[in-house]
Amino acid sequence: MSKLFTIQDFIEKRIRLGRPTIAFGLKEPDPKVLSSLKRSKKYASIILVGPPAIKKIKDFKKIISKNPEEKIAKMLFNEEVEGIIRGTIDDFKTLETYHSLIGPEAAQKEIELALLQDAFGRLFYISEGSNPRGWNRKEKMKGVIGVVEFMQKELGITPKIGFITGIRHETYQRKKKQTGWPMDYLKETYEDAEYGVRYFKKQSIEAKNYAIELNTAVEEGCNIIVPPNGMVGNQIFRAVVFLGKGKLISASRANLPHPYEDNSRNEKDFEDHVRWLVAWINSKKIEK
Repeated sequence: MSKLFTIQDFIEKRIRLGRPTIAFGLKEPDPKVLSSLKRSKKYASIILVGPPAIKKIKDFKKIISKNPEEKIAKMLFNEEVEGIIRGTIDDFKTLETYHSLIGPEAAQKEIELALLQDAFGRLFYISEGSNPRGWNRKEKMKGVIGVVEFMQKELGITPKIGFITGIRHETYQRKKKQTGWPMDYLKETYEDAEYGVRYFKKQSIEAKNYAIELNTAVEEGCNIIVPPNGMVGNQIFRAVVFLGKGKLISASRANLPHPYEDNSRNEKDFEDHVRWLVAWINSKKIEK
């Protein structure tokens, strides 16, 4: 795949290459959700999968099931559709069913990818966005390496990595010999970032320790942000998406056998998720 300059380029070019069939999990009729899906029909053929409560919805093909989580997972596994968006049905039940179908070895390869768009339209991945994860160097590096590999292999996009820490550069220099809580942990986040920068530079991948300046990292075009831990990553996500004009563009579960798109339970507008999933599916067809 040829190199593309931005994630926006990837989406815009790939959505033009085909109109795949996807399934969307819908727990109950929701006017805002349905409105966004109607707008998205120009990108994909959308099948709604849900309980009897959605039976009367018009203008969509529907599959009714008392266990829509199991049904949509089986549809993806059996390749009855080319990809799924979990939507408003239960996330854990859907993912657990799909994992049981593909087996533990394949399931262990999964990485979670949150692609955010800020109020200025800039796109970037958060390498860790789950509260319990990313609290040590090994976990942080595993997360960012997974995002880097996905961007390079599946998207053909050159990563630019911004490491964020809990302490300023000058403060670290002044207090690096100070011990005790919380300084020990704050210094650890800084040293983890320095390690990460050295690691990726050896691979000729652009990376920089931005200390506490998330804003500068995004302004300078970083398309991967590495937070000091998953709790900070989760709050970055919530601040960008729910406290301003930002968006969650995609929440892909990558490295799995099939295109599996997840989302936040609070979302009502799924057009960007559909656009992303279509671009991802079409990109996989090109690779074949």
